[in-house]
Amino acid sequence: MVKIQKISEIEPCLGFTEFDMLKKYRQSFATSELGRLHALFPFSELARQMHLKSSALGRKSYFSPEGKIALMVLKSYTNFSDAQLIEHLNGNIHFQLFCGVQIDPLHPLTNPKIVSAIRQELADRLDIESLQPILAEHWKPYLENLHVCMTDATCYESHLRFPADVKLLWEGIVWLHRHLCKHCWTLHIQRPRNKYLDVSRAYLAYSKLRKRKKSQTRMITRRLLQLLEKLLGQLEQLHSSYRNRLTLSSDYQRRFSVIQTVFEQGKNLFAGKKVSNRIVSIDRHYLRPIIRGKETKSVEFGAKVNNIQIDGISFIEH
Repeated sequence: MVKIQKISEIEPCLGFTEFDMLKKYRQSFATSELGRLHALFPFSELARQMHLKSSALGRKSYFSPEGKIALMVLKSYTNFSDAQLIEHLNGNIHFQLFCGVQIDPLHPLTNPKIVSAIRQELADRLDIESLQPILAEHWKPYLENLHVCMTDATCYESHLRFPADVKLLWEGIVWLHRHLCKHCWTLHIQRPRNKYLDVSRAYLAYSKLRKRKKSQTRMITRRLLQLLEKLLGQLEQLHSSYRNRLTLSSDYQRRFSVIQTVFEQGKNLFAGKKVSNRIVSIDRHYLRPIIRGKETKSVEFGAKVNNIQIDGISFIEH
């Protein structure tokens, strides 16, 4: 027997005793908090808008298109980790009804990476501007004061290490040097000379210091900027000289452009100039430092969002 089955597929062939247990579970689910939450989401319309379909080829998916969205709603509602969510899904019939599946108790799910795979699939298809009107239309009967609208700018905080200038420059250098070596190996050419090894030793010695003087920070920053400029120039020369033999993905080009921006911003900061739209993470270049003035931390890093709120329900305007 397979580990997991969709309830819609097995319901007609279930052999019930005098007590219709599944029907009672459905009734208790409808009156529970999870059941009321499930009724508030138009999962079928959301799945249709996101172009989620059950493929007829290959291995069958554990979850239906609607079940995948429901699983993500359940994760956000419970605030469980991926492993905790799978554990509770195995043993909670209401969780299974919420996602539209039935799991064999003797063969529970053991791979929490299923949640991560579904999250990545939905993230690739997520378009907030097209999904919000569907939710607004579905929730319209519950909204009374449609003529009252409040707006506020907020920050969706992202957890990352504190973005010191030296760390950002070094991350860019490591990425550029790795790809420079990779390109030269692919093209079977000699790697151009630079001072990567010398600067890496100096950065390691600097990072081990408990107390750092301002002069030491400026010295290592100057060396990092010089090496970063050198590596950018060497890679740009490779890109132009071997354009037909190198395959540069969109992710590679975007990362390269971000590092170029980091270099320009680092050079301006070193010269004492102000920088707007400062990049604080090479991986997530869209994050911005936002001064919040809280007691625990004065600065948060995240995406700025302008929200509008109607009857306690928030929508993202921009």
